Amino acid sequence: MIKQELEQFLDTGWYNEATLYYKGKIYWCEGYTQDNQFTFFVNSWEADIIEDCYYKSKTDSNGQFVNYKEIYRATNADMDYVKKQFLEAKIFEGKSFWEIEPELKWLEE
Repeated sequence: MIKQELEQFLDTGWYNEATLYYKGKIYWCEGYTQDNQFTFFVNSWEADIIEDCYYKSKTDSNGQFVNYKEIYRATNADMDYVKKQFLEAKIFEGKSFWEIEPELKWLEE
């Protein structure tokens, strides 16, 4: 993972929020716990990289993110199961986290 440590991302993404960049898109990751169920989701939209570690979201004439959508959501009582499902899901241009991990950038807006 470019610019950050993988373990730090995994810990941050599960308990707070983390922003990834891959091939012109932002992947905004967040997890939460409710009613003894752990949920992890990923929203995506188009963006431009600025100075290799910052990004600028692309917006339309109404100020809405371009191609914004939730692309992934998993819920289960077992957090490790949800983590495993995310890492193996084909949500990054049809590839899994592990397939593109060396190319991912962990960003600050």
